[in-house]
Amino acid sequence: MYDKHFDKVVSFINTYHKLINCHVVDFITDNLWETCLPDALRLELEKDETGCFSWTECDSHPTLNNFIKLTKSLSLQSCSMEINSRNLADILPLHINNLNECRYNNIKPEFMNAKKLHEVEVLGNIVGTVAVSNKNLVIDAGAGKAYLSMFLAENHKVPVLAIDSSQLCCKGAICRQKKLKKRMKYSQNLVQYVVAEINERTDYVKMVKQKFSNWNVDRNLIVTGLHTCGSLTHSIIRTFLDTKAIHLLCIVPCCYHLTNETFNKRVNFSKNARMLAQQSIERSTESKIISSSLFYRAVLQVILHSMGIYDAKVGRGAPSHDFPSYARWAFLKIGVDSEKIPSKEELGNTYQLYLQLTKRFHIFQMLRIHAGLVLEAAIMLDRIIFLQKSNQCSKLAILRLFDPILSPRHYGIIAIK
Repeated sequence: MYDKHFDKVVSFINTYHKLINCHVVDFITDNLWETCLPDALRLELEKDETGCFSWTECDSHPTLNNFIKLTKSLSLQSCSMEINSRNLADILPLHINNLNECRYNNIKPEFMNAKKLHEVEVLGNIVGTVAVSNKNLVIDAGAGKAYLSMFLAENHKVPVLAIDSSQLCCKGAICRQKKLKKRMKYSQNLVQYVVAEINERTDYVKMVKQKFSNWNVDRNLIVTGLHTCGSLTHSIIRTFLDTKAIHLLCIVPCCYHLTNETFNKRVNFSKNARMLAQQSIERSTESKIISSSLFYRAVLQVILHSMGIYDAKVGRGAPSHDFPSYARWAFLKIGVDSEKIPSKEELGNTYQLYLQLTKRFHIFQMLRIHAGLVLEAAIMLDRIIFLQKSNQCSKLAILRLFDPILSPRHYGIIAIK
C-alpha cells in the first residue's frame, strides 16, 4: 500500500526536480522562472499572473489546477494508510473505545506556549492511554525540557525515562519539576532523567534497569519522541527494531533538513528539498502572504553577485519594512565594509528595477510550497516503508496528530511489533 504511493511520489520528484532543488534566493540571478518551471505551466501562468495568484480553481488555468491537484493527491493526507489520531481503534493495542483526553492544568503559561501545550496533550494522551492499558514504561527519546514526560507522569501515572543529550535541558526539567511539585499529584520518582547522546547503539534497556531497577522490561517498553530532530528519528527507528523489549514506537519527526540519511536508496534529497518539506502549506494558504524578506533576499543576491560576493549566509532577523534597510543590515552582518555598501538611493533604485517580478516570485514560491507536501510525504514514507519491510511490525500507520496551523510538523509514525 505504501509502496505504490511512494512510487508516485518519487516520479513527481524526478519530474519537478529543478523546482524542488532550487533556492529562491537565486530567483533573479539564475532566472528560475524560466529554468525551473515546465513550459506549459510557465506559459499558462504568464498569460494571467494576477488571476492565478488567489490559487482558486478556474478554467483559465488547467495546468496549474492539475499541478495543485497532483500535489494534494500525493500528500500524506491523501495516502490511504494515513489516519486521524481520533480513530486509532484498529491500530493501538487497547481494550477501550476512546482515548483519555487529559489536559495539562497544573503548568503555568510561562513554562509552555500554546503550540507546545497542544502537542504535549495530544501525543501524551495517546501514549499515556496505551501505557496505562498495557502497564508499560515510556522512554521519551530526545525529551528536551521533558514536558511530555511530566505530562505522562502527572496525568497518566506512568513511569517515564526522559533522555536528552543536553545537560542544560535535563537540569531545567528537574528544576521545573521541583517548582511544580506542590501542585502535581504524581510521585517525583515517576520521571527519571538521563543525559546521553542517542544513536543506533543506545542501550535503552540498560538505562531503564539503572533508573527503574525493579521494572520488568520484557516487551514492556514504549519509545516515543515529540519532534525528534533530524537523524534522531532514524536512530530511534533502528533501535526500536533491534530492541525486543520495546513493543511500540510513536514518534513525531521534525527538522528534515538536519539529516542526509534515507532508508530507501531510490531517492536522495538535497538540503533545499528537505528545507522545502518543512514549509507549511496550511499557514501559507491561510495567510496568503509570503514574507517580503524572501524577495528582498533575491534582489540582494543580484547586488552581492555584482560585488563578487557568493555563498553569503544572511540568516534571519533583518528589518523588513523596506529594502534599503534590509540590505544595509545584511551587508553589515556578512562583514561588508560600510564604505563599500551602496547608498540608500542606489539600493532603492535596484529594488525598483526588479519590483515587477514580485508576483512571479510569490507564485513561484507557492508552487514550491505545494511541492513541499509531496516531499514531506516522501520523507515520511521512506521511514514507514523501512519499518514495514523489517517484517517485525504487526501494525503501523502514519498519524495526523496536531492542528497544522498551530503545529506544521503534525504527522507521526506509530508501529507495533
